[in-house]
Amino acid sequence: MRTLAIIFSLLLLTGCSNDDSTPGPITHATAGIFTAITEDGTIYTAGESVGTATFEYQDGVTTILVELSGMDPNGSHAMHLHEGTFTQPGRHWNQGILSSSFCREMSLGEVWAKTFAGDVGNIDIDENGNGTFTLKTDLWSIGTFDDKDILGTVLFVHQNFEDFANECDPNHDHNHGHHNAKIAGGTVILEVEQL
Repeated sequence: MRTLAIIFSLLLLTGCSNDDSTPGPITHATAGIFTAITEDGTIYTAGESVGTATFEYQDGVTTILVELSGMDPNGSHAMHLHEGTFTQPGRHWNQGILSSSFCREMSLGEVWAKTFAGDVGNIDIDENGNGTFTLKTDLWSIGTFDDKDILGTVLFVHQNFEDFANECDPNHDHNHGHHNAKIAGGTVILEVEQL
């Protein structure tokens, strides 16, 4: 009887371990972040390295980790994904497939509460000029070649903090300029695995 109970227990354990919840493969991307130098606000050149952004995409979810150093201390800077190139950036990256505004779109069960899919958030810089930012979202993908794919976009760090939630307030007056100088950035590229 004891042998039968052991065999039954082993069968139960084996059956439980053969589920379909095995995580899928991870796709990695990076963006080296460099100071953005411009004279006219339209054409940029890359200056010194100030950090990196790393991206992981798995099972429909993208995680971003931004690490900056050598920044002016005690600041907060908005970050956006932009279309175009580092040299000639375009508008904020926005899939445009869900709505004209992402303010009420859901991302991993929570309201995105930002106007564009490419609105990343604010990174806080400490007294030593260092900052770290992380975010997970299912509004982005990497290497999928669809409307959510962020490969080739440019992650820009801007001079000032932005109140993303205020921009989503239905009572907010949007008849205003929105100039926030780009101070650093880098292009999101696929990270090729080393053999």
